This record gives sequence, structure tokens and C-alpha cells, in this order.
Amino acid sequence: MRHLYHGILQVGVGFHHWRRGNFHGASVLLEEGLERLRPFAPSCQTIDVAALIADATAAREKLLALGPERMGEFDLANAPRLRFAR
Repeated sequence: MRHLYHGILQVGVGFHHWRRGNFHGASVLLEEGLERLRPFAPSCQTIDVAALIADATAAREKLLALGPERMGEFDLANAPRLRFAR
């Protein structure tokens, strides 16, 4: 379970870096968090891991497309949120 929670935290810290304008920190931590989460998909501990992976992957792809100069254009209110598995 440690790796599950570590992955969730890395995704969250990736968005913290994004908010602060740290492109490298955001992209690296999002990718590391995603790698840690993949073994737990589709769900674990009532968390919809697959949805978190999909949402964080889409956001990371958007980050890479925007690049460091335009990363502020992404509305961080649209950052992924944890959802419960059904």
C-alpha cells in the first residue's frame, strides 16, 4: 500500500510544482507518480486508480504540449481528483 499512497502523493506534488511554475518538477513527479500507480489499477483501497491514471496522464500530456512558457494557461482547478471505485 505504501507505493499506492506514494504514487498519489507524487501526482499531488507534481501539481504543486505546476502551480509554482516548475515545469521540470511537475513533469517528472507526475510521471513518477503514474508509474507507481499503474500496478494498482483499476482500483485499490476503494480508490478508482484507473481514473486517476487517466486524468493525470491527460493533464501531463497537456503540460508537455504547453511547455514551460505556456504551462500557466492550464486551469489547475481541472487537476485530477481522487474518486471512489464503484
